[in-house]
Amino acid sequence: MPLRRFYLSSALVLSASACTGNIGGQDAAPESAAAPARVRRLTRDEYNKSASAVLGTPVDIAQGFAAEDTILGFSTHERLQVTSLLADQIDTAAVTLAEQGKSQLSDLYACPKGKTQDECARSFIQRVGERAFRRPVTAEEETDLLALFNQGKQGGTMETGAELVLQALFSSASFLYRTELGPDNARKGQVVELTAFEVASELSFMVTGGPPDATLLASAKAGTLSSPDEREAQARRLLKTEAAQLKLRQFFIEWLGLGGLSKVNKNNLVYPDYSVDFRDSMVRERDAFIDAVVKDHAGSVEELLGAKYSFVDETLANFYGGLDRTNVDGDTGLGRVTLPPERQGILTQAGVMSTYAHFDSSSPIKRGKFVLTRMLCRTVPPPPANVPTIPPALSEDATTRERFAAHTNNPACNSCHRTIDPMGFGMEDFDGLGQHRTEENGKKVDANGAVIAADGTTNLGTFTGGAQLARYLTTSDELANCVPLQFVRYAMGRDEHASDTELLATMRTGPYRTDHLKITEALVSLVRSASFTQRRLPTR
Repeated sequence: MPLRRFYLSSALVLSASACTGNIGGQDAAPESAAAPARVRRLTRDEYNKSASAVLGTPVDIAQGFAAEDTILGFSTHERLQVTSLLADQIDTAAVTLAEQGKSQLSDLYACPKGKTQDECARSFIQRVGERAFRRPVTAEEETDLLALFNQGKQGGTMETGAELVLQALFSSASFLYRTELGPDNARKGQVVELTAFEVASELSFMVTGGPPDATLLASAKAGTLSSPDEREAQARRLLKTEAAQLKLRQFFIEWLGLGGLSKVNKNNLVYPDYSVDFRDSMVRERDAFIDAVVKDHAGSVEELLGAKYSFVDETLANFYGGLDRTNVDGDTGLGRVTLPPERQGILTQAGVMSTYAHFDSSSPIKRGKFVLTRMLCRTVPPPPANVPTIPPALSEDATTRERFAAHTNNPACNSCHRTIDPMGFGMEDFDGLGQHRTEENGKKVDANGAVIAADGTTNLGTFTGGAQLARYLTTSDELANCVPLQFVRYAMGRDEHASDTELLATMRTGPYRTDHLKITEALVSLVRSASFTQRRLPTR
């Protein structure tokens, strides 16, 4: 049966672009007034959750869509495109979901006595359309969809009409994209408040990774989301849900660059403990530990880095030194352990040390850059084109620190490595699989490190080993200021904007800062801010 796609109008799409300039005498707002208006494509995970909300049952169909890239380390960025391959996959998914939905949603288009088929079709379109579009269906959309319903019903049944409407909804740009454009009658160049339903979507996708629930949509219909207090109340309500906890887990994983842990591979000749099962154990520890920090400590970054406990299975308990587990889960085998002195928080987990290492050795450069860029928000430029990036060859006569120190002792490298190397060398008490060590190749491991200021001239603090670094970071102003910026990038899907200055200052000095760096408090500050609800329309 033919399918009519419902795309955003060209005017709508153009209005979302970040054009600059002043056309036709409009009073353009300064660039710093607000971030640009835009439309954002759903990620694969957001697509699944949105489709699940329409059908009322879990959907996982988008995991087969084309792979998505990351920007600034995050998958939630605003530059996701629809390629020809993805367009075909979306069409196929729409057919599959419509076939599934026509039976699951039959109660919504069933027509009781006393109702005409058009009345029943309109009711179906309004109710399911609101789920799909995350806002009420407009009169024009209802007319178009009713015509499509009747086209499907010709020579068929109400079921075939509903199926064709569902195909259209799942193919619609109003389903696939979230708009941040404000009211239709706004002037070019104007700073606008997002509509109530745009705010509801922005809030819900940020907190839960999915579309607004009935309670949030009701608040949008009542017009109360213009109040920062109401937005905070809704955010705190949603933060109690399992979906929100999983969304915050995703933030921590992406912020720390641990999304590839499930694919980490090691040389078994160098690391005989490594196996696929070992890798799975590291993934389970990562997830269970982050979940505990989110659930029990409201996502406290201090707890994330400073915890003296973790959750491991028998494999990692033995790897960490024969640790005793308590409250072992019968399904996962995970139990709580008290960490030995050389380990603390997530930084010293085998999964982190393995991620930031080479196939057959540790990597001071990877580890140093990881802390500087991810945790301290510093910019580390790529190496000069004429400098080789191949790590130094393995040697049985030298420690990794000795090999890398000689490798990076190059005047062309000094400007970057004078900050990277002292940081990375201080984590040399862990090998490339995350095993603690005091010797390497018969030599004593030197795990003395330092946090050097960005200008390379000032030593901000010294430490020995990963656990001491973790303790330093829990009290670091630089880290405390970095986390809100990273969360804005993740939640808003963009780099910081000039209009975010006040927001970031509030996040860095507000309850987040005074309450153990709880990421939930940073989120609430964001939800309450003008940056969350205001956008600047293009001037042409």
